Amino acid sequence: MIKRNLYDISFSERWGRQMRFITGPRQVGKTTLARRKLQAEKSDKLYYLWDLRNVRQRYKENELFFTSDGIKTEKKLWVCFDEIHKMPKWKNILKAAFDETSDRYNFIVTGSAKLNILRHAGDSLAGRYFTFHLMPLTLNEVNSLKNTVFNNAYDFIHYAIDSRPASQETLNQLLKYSGFPEPFLQQSQAFHNKWSRDYADTVIHEDIGSLTRIIDREYLFDLYNLLPEMIGSPTSNSSLASHLQVSPATVKNYLRRLEDFYLVFSIRPYSKNIKRSLLKTGKYYLYDWSKIKDRGAQFENYVACELNARLSLWGEETGDDFFLCYIRNKQKQETDFLVVRNASPWLLIEAKLKDSSIDRHHFDTINVLKGIPFVQVCFEPDIMSMQKKNAYRMSANRLFG
Repeated sequence: MIKRNLYDISFSERWGRQMRFITGPRQVGKTTLARRKLQAEKSDKLYYLWDLRNVRQRYKENELFFTSDGIKTEKKLWVCFDEIHKMPKWKNILKAAFDETSDRYNFIVTGSAKLNILRHAGDSLAGRYFTFHLMPLTLNEVNSLKNTVFNNAYDFIHYAIDSRPASQETLNQLLKYSGFPEPFLQQSQAFHNKWSRDYADTVIHEDIGSLTRIIDREYLFDLYNLLPEMIGSPTSNSSLASHLQVSPATVKNYLRRLEDFYLVFSIRPYSKNIKRSLLKTGKYYLYDWSKIKDRGAQFENYVACELNARLSLWGEETGDDFFLCYIRNKQKQETDFLVVRNASPWLLIEAKLKDSSIDRHHFDTINVLKGIPFVQVCFEPDIMSMQKKNAYRMSANRLFG
């Protein structure tokens, strides 16, 4: 079993009595993470999947039904409510359970949708929970390495330089089978093909279908299937609308729903101090990068997911505000990724399938952003060099391994 880096972060005692909301894509390992914690705390019986009728029935008979299942101990027990957000007034249920029993129980709440999408549902839970995000597997998790937080981007780069890279074969397997644990661990092309084909259909027709008012869900499916051809390029709602024969406003709403249910994520252009930059158009990436046929686009999507997962972990461990964006000007000169930390540019990253000399316009961007470091990460192994001050070329199995 692959140990997830989020485990130690999310279940740290420093978060006090707050409920731990663990959210992320369906089948990414949230239930496994929660049940592993319950097992470690000898609370195995206190796992409740709210999709099951008998769990919902027990709640109707007794709002604090879970208190009759735990062993008698002076130590606080851990209890997990899985997919409770599908219940009407689920926030009321949690609020009551927490307020009545938080002196005796620690709560884990898991869900395959962003748990803020139903803000109108019941009383506020403000001050009662912290949210943590479990993402697809990263290369360093597969390589059994712990998450490390760095004071600055140079420390991150030099840590990679000094560390032993992950095997290229492991990187190949991640690209081929995705970062979702089940298809990755199966290492079967037939299994992966069927899993990938059914995955989006399940999320769109079951999860989105049960929690939104979208009726024409086939349009959502068609939109999701269009996105692999657009990876790495700014997305035009008007262009997508013409393909689907719906309005741009509808496309915007559908894209937001695909994000809410963790099928895709978007990054926005960074414009501060960048002359003639694009101001609005975002780029979309898939959590399941294995659906992308073009190798260059697939590798860029993989790099986006690695960065997205890493920044999520760093932010949740330190409390700092990390986010990912990109730079593109009206001359179509682009740097694929910019990591921003606490509103300040922190690290530039360009993704390349093959190693090559760093393009001149990247150095212009480095200068504009006050000399922050730049890494051109490539799929090829055994690449590690400094082209100029602050500008590095590095293999992905070294940077992320």
